Amino acid sequence: MSLNFPISQLLFKIATLIIFGAAVHICIILIMPYVSKGNAWSRLEDSARLNELAILEPSTDSLSPITFMAPDVRYAICRYDLSNGPLQLRAPLPNDLWSIALYSQHGENYYLISGRDVQSKAVNLLVVVDKTIDNEKQEEQNLGATGKVELREITVAAPAQTGMIVIRAPVPKLAFAAEVSTLLEQAFCRTITFDQQASSVR
Repeated sequence: MSLNFPISQLLFKIATLIIFGAAVHICIILIMPYVSKGNAWSRLEDSARLNELAILEPSTDSLSPITFMAPDVRYAICRYDLSNGPLQLRAPLPNDLWSIALYSQHGENYYLISGRDVQSKAVNLLVVVDKTIDNEKQEEQNLGATGKVELREITVAAPAQTGMIVIRAPVPKLAFAAEVSTLLEQAFCRTITFDQQASSVR
């Protein structure tokens, strides 16, 4: 009996250390996105100013500012800060493959739309910090002669004041690269007031 007690005590201590080590490991993984200086937000500080749209150069190597950049896709980035008011993003969505994704500053994707989702030639996105807003609320604007919506209004509630918007524009063939670049250049993001919103969509 006296021999079993120290062994059981040792096993208990080993099990405790294993559990403690696993808990520390999980905590480090969860904290890293908040303390890391190597995330997309930090890497884009020099090339993408706050509340302005920046079109990234095509991906050519492993030093891409955002992860998993495809070489046959053009990207436009808007790092935003809603401290001074909501953000307006106006962007074309010429086909089903184009998409717009919204991320928190730490890389959590909280909203995603594509050309297939909105079925319109362009989208006017208003990003606000308001938890009462329904992210699925959409309003159609300017119905074209063909019956397709020219512009769709969408209001999105951001989880925090800072974040990032990524426009993904696939280039199906090299011959379409110039056309895709021209369309991306029509997009913009800017800080606005609610009073300016009505006039900005005209």
